[in-house]
Amino acid sequence: MSPVADLAQGQTGTFKLGTVTGLGARLDRILDAYERRLPGIRIELISLPVKERLAQLAEGRLDAAFVRAAAPDDSPGLRFIPLWDEELVIALPARHPLAERDALSLADLAGLPLRLTGRRDNPALVDAVATACQEAGFQPVSAPAADTLHDTLAAVGSGAPTWTVVYEANAEMTRVPRVVFRRLADRALTLPTSLTVRSAQPLPRVLLAACREPDSPA
Repeated sequence: MSPVADLAQGQTGTFKLGTVTGLGARLDRILDAYERRLPGIRIELISLPVKERLAQLAEGRLDAAFVRAAAPDDSPGLRFIPLWDEELVIALPARHPLAERDALSLADLAGLPLRLTGRRDNPALVDAVATACQEAGFQPVSAPAADTLHDTLAAVGSGAPTWTVVYEANAEMTRVPRVVFRRLADRALTLPTSLTVRSAQPLPRVLLAACREPDSPA
């Protein structure tokens, strides 16, 4: 029995929600809005690579999941509900001459190695950045990425100059003195985010409403 049905009978329950990195304060706003509507339901956040996230959702081990740059044709039995576009910003060393600019062209970064997570962990992000660089006329040279965003940013801020991309929501909450964040002036580098559920299950309307509240800006 779903948590929402349990609540209708005066009970409490747990809603298992697969999540993604980089939601920042948006996730807090969504959780607050959900709790106001259904205070008897506890959301359990579960972080998994996208393939495992979708597999657990299809198996019924998750009730819903956030997914970026979804490919519905590759996931029969799942329904993808568009929510918002997530903007990416550039992180580069604060001491680099490019840091003096308010915004950058992607081609400005062609001479700097790129620190990016492995494609297995975030295929949508890696593919989006690779495509954007190709359209800007270059193929980035790879530099090692650390296991965490904080460690990757620490590496960007020290040693030979490198760069990476960060979800804007994360950048707004991150302070690394040796790193600056800059938007791209010549293109919008974004990833669409969807709420994904099993096609056969009722829509989680309360969660959708929480995601679409004005205080949870797209």
